[in-house]
Amino acid sequence: GCYQLNESSQSDPEDPDTSSSSAGSSRCGELRLHMIPTPSTSKTEMQFGDAACVLQMESGVLDGKWKRRRKNNQIEGAVEHDVEIPLFASACASGSIHIHGLEKNMPTDSTTDTTSWSLNHLASTDGQSDIGLCLALAWNDYLNESEDQIVSSYSNGEVAIHQVSYHGDTNKAPKLEETHRWNAHTLFGCPSEVWTCSFLRGAENVVLSGADDCSMKIWDIRQTQRPVHKAGDTEFEAGVTAISSHPSLDNIFAVGSYDEHVRLYDYRKMAEPLSKVSVGGGVWRIKWHPSTWSGESSCRGKLLVAAMHGGCRIVNFPSLDGGMEEYTAEEADVLSKFTAHESMAYGADWISFGSPELEAAASCSFYDRKAFIWE
Repeated sequence: GCYQLNESSQSDPEDPDTSSSSAGSSRCGELRLHMIPTPSTSKTEMQFGDAACVLQMESGVLDGKWKRRRKNNQIEGAVEHDVEIPLFASACASGSIHIHGLEKNMPTDSTTDTTSWSLNHLASTDGQSDIGLCLALAWNDYLNESEDQIVSSYSNGEVAIHQVSYHGDTNKAPKLEETHRWNAHTLFGCPSEVWTCSFLRGAENVVLSGADDCSMKIWDIRQTQRPVHKAGDTEFEAGVTAISSHPSLDNIFAVGSYDEHVRLYDYRKMAEPLSKVSVGGGVWRIKWHPSTWSGESSCRGKLLVAAMHGGCRIVNFPSLDGGMEEYTAEEADVLSKFTAHESMAYGADWISFGSPELEAAASCSFYDRKAFIWE
């Protein structure tokens, strides 16, 4: 996802047509799809190359997350089979959320075997001028196959839940409907930017949020008048910017902050974090190792961190690597760092082809508009 502030299009207070414009009117953005072929021998073969697809968005893209959704009983000839369509949800400066599907294009030339891919728009929320920028979102990856949810957070201090419904047929475009919205964070009596949000594995109806008010809050979406728990006054020294639930371990989640630390928490023991590690810069994005989705124990504690002016780090929480159900406080390790970015590293994710020999990280920075693939 890309974002650019167009200073030349700033609103003119003397012009009523621009002074009342939406939060995304001076921001433009796009989605760029890069397909990285499976390397034949070495991870050094991994290259971004040209974008396979570029979509112009109505405003800057501030966050985006993938999710797989199975399409049931699609008929091809006389054979029934299931295929998975990866879905991508994006959070935009206009306040809108968009869902696109990754689909293979039908070949236009029968003489070539080249496969092309595209992102096809499937659903969007209605843009509202008074809800501020949509800063972050997360899929609920812990529901059954018949439903989906997205949690999103906003610059006006609010958090919202959206139901993604498929009308009983996942072959059709989904419908995106807001079901909950509440005021979640304030600072000195004013709305505070909610930089991050997440669902929590193993805790139904629980949502986590983090904001510029230096706090992380836990919510029960059935009762949002006040949080179930708040951590902030003595724990965080700056805004809370990234929260991610562990993909395969119930109740475990990581929290990143502008205070240059990543903390590991157990929802059942919130008095203090299980672990805390310095990453050399303010944290903006955190990503668990992809093998954690399958429950593989050897990498269950491994986390990729985009640490803004500090570059990127790969850290490991050793207490998660075993088969224990109770996790004790233990020092985390910084396994590697990447500092080639000449600007703040704002995004990072893993590239994996199923084996450690064919595994790398990708990261991007904001002001210099660069993206890297690194080990």
